[in-house]
Amino acid sequence: MTNSTLCEESSKDQQMQAMNKSNKVNLYCAFLDYSSKEGIWSNEGCVRSGGNLSYSVCLCNHLTNFAILMQVVPMELSKAHQVALSTISYIGCSISIFCLAITLVTFAILSSVSTIRNQRYHIHANLSFAILVAQILLLISFRFEPATLPCKVMAVLLHFFFLSAFAWMLVEGLHLYSMVVKVFGSEGSKHFYYYSVGWGSPLLICVVSVTSALSSYGEEGNCWLSLKNGAIWAFVAPALFVIMVNIGILIAVTRIISRISAENYKVHGDANAVKLTAKAVAVLLPILGISWIFGVLAINDQSLLFQYMFAVFNSLQGFFIFLFHCLLNSEVRAAFKHKTKVWTLTSSSIRNINVKPFNSDVMNGPRGGVIPTKMNTWDKSTNSANRMDLSAV
Repeated sequence: MTNSTLCEESSKDQQMQAMNKSNKVNLYCAFLDYSSKEGIWSNEGCVRSGGNLSYSVCLCNHLTNFAILMQVVPMELSKAHQVALSTISYIGCSISIFCLAITLVTFAILSSVSTIRNQRYHIHANLSFAILVAQILLLISFRFEPATLPCKVMAVLLHFFFLSAFAWMLVEGLHLYSMVVKVFGSEGSKHFYYYSVGWGSPLLICVVSVTSALSSYGEEGNCWLSLKNGAIWAFVAPALFVIMVNIGILIAVTRIISRISAENYKVHGDANAVKLTAKAVAVLLPILGISWIFGVLAINDQSLLFQYMFAVFNSLQGFFIFLFHCLLNSEVRAAFKHKTKVWTLTSSSIRNINVKPFNSDVMNGPRGGVIPTKMNTWDKSTNSANRMDLSAV
């Protein structure tokens, strides 16, 4: 018998004696932490809630934040920053989910009103639905352990719905461009193409990504795409493309709004050009998704501010959509008043009454050949700008 064998037996005997004397075994839960270059065992955020010497029941609260969606390089954050970003993500997403649900219910209730039945609000509804499902899945995914089947499935679903959200942001931008900058086609003729972009293109990207790199989903630290083999670019690259296109559209639309304001100032002495432009940008930012660029700018610990800006603005994206395109939207308010009036008349058993058509206080196009006074100094873009989605401005 060798010395190493004697030592092993002695060590085992000592362990057994220690267990018999103290009658206590210290067990703890741990997980593989991939925040560094190599995975190490860590028990941070994990507690043992039950079990015996044969098995343990572990509860782990891994701090994950919204910024991981656009994170292209690994980042090590202190515990304080992890807690802060995770808290912002939970609160922001919860508020957005609630607001988006109200938005969808509002659009559904008012769908019979002509001004809400148009293509613009149909696009808003699809975008709201995609963000709503994506954020619900994101909150659920925080509870799953990486490298498990549920986590992998959640990562695939998250990839599809967040890609769909960006695809509908692109549709928002293209529709805005078609109404304001360059008028072409009819609303009905673009319906099929919008759905193809909004739901078809994300499905195609996900199918290609899953087929070629399924092992890159939900394996490292969270239920999302892997950073190690570059799989994250299957989301970040399409997202950056949409952001760049929408930035260009926003600049073009802002120039037109500024020109309208300048003409109004010359004719009517209206000096609110800067205020109108600022409000227009605020209204358009949530549906164009340009604030997502903050996620890519957060490339190291020195740019931690961008992670906070990204987490705040984008976890609350649904809230801003509800605020600007539902709550403060004058078309929606007018439609709701009209609907309320119809409900009141119906409940009062008044039949066959002619309800006076309501007029929205948004910038509607010319009707009956009458051009609004403030717009008659503008050039060929007048008719399109009157239909701009700036009713909250």
